[in-house]
Amino acid sequence: MSRIEPSESAFGDRSAPVWIGMEANWEDTQDDEANIAWVRECVADMQRFSGRGAYLNFGGFFEDGDRLIRSAFGENYERLVALKNEYDPTNLFRLNQNIKPTS
Repeated sequence: MSRIEPSESAFGDRSAPVWIGMEANWEDTQDDEANIAWVRECVADMQRFSGRGAYLNFGGFFEDGDRLIRSAFGENYERLVALKNEYDPTNLFRLNQNIKPTS
């Protein structure tokens, strides 16, 4: 993934040698709070090993919103906003991890 420059695709930082994605699965809804807290604590603890950026498919409950999107696209974010302004100014394509137009 690091063979191309970040400006050659939408995805921003490609310098990490490995990625870590935290996932927890359980069946009993009574365990929701404890399991969600465990995953959030684990992600927070692993941040010290993290360089920059994020991968949007590891977004959890998307509680970080725009910060996560900006982090994932890095220096490409403003270029993508300009494209969104030009080709989707009404934000028709707004599901999932959305780059919002400014127009």
